[in-house]
Amino acid sequence: MSLATILRRFALALTSLFVVGGLLFALGHAFEDPGGWTAGIIAAAVVVPLVGLIVLAARSAPLALKVLTAAVVGFAVWGLVTLFVDVDAPTVPVISLVLALPIAVLGQRYATRAGELLIAVVAVPLLLLVVRLFTERGAEGPALQDALGTSTGVVVVPLVALALLFLAAGVAGGHGPAPEQAPVQPQTPATRT
Repeated sequence: MSLATILRRFALALTSLFVVGGLLFALGHAFEDPGGWTAGIIAAAVVVPLVGLIVLAARSAPLALKVLTAAVVGFAVWGLVTLFVDVDAPTVPVISLVLALPIAVLGQRYATRAGELLIAVVAVPLLLLVVRLFTERGAEGPALQDALGTSTGVVVVPLVALALLFLAAGVAGGHGPAPEQAPVQPQTPATRT
């Protein structure tokens, strides 16, 4: 087994544990407050896209790469919206977790792309933390290390490490063929038009 394969599988295992644990924690709070049907709807809104994206990444990696890239761009847009609209829920860290596991599954085939997507997923909440620090911070406001102790910070730091594992797997040669490349069929004189 190659080093790249070991890194990819290790990164997938760690991502799975981290995402499942984080989502169970977040959904546990949803079942405490607000509870009831609302919590069930929140759980479905988290679990259904998560499972759908995982299945897509496992079965059709090239299509999943496009869908996950679009999802990360949508996530960045949502992050910008949350700067101007007060959202009373930890949507940014939860969306980060929902995107991280399908990206890790995609990383089994495209390790470098998975690392890049995870870096983009991490960049959104990290930039939001920095913007909020500078806009909400008073003379004795919280420092960056204090902000990293929030739910967003708790998600960001491990995802950076996981992204680095996928990038290392890509460097080790286990990223597979580039998704944009298709086999080129040589043209013979008889097939030219």
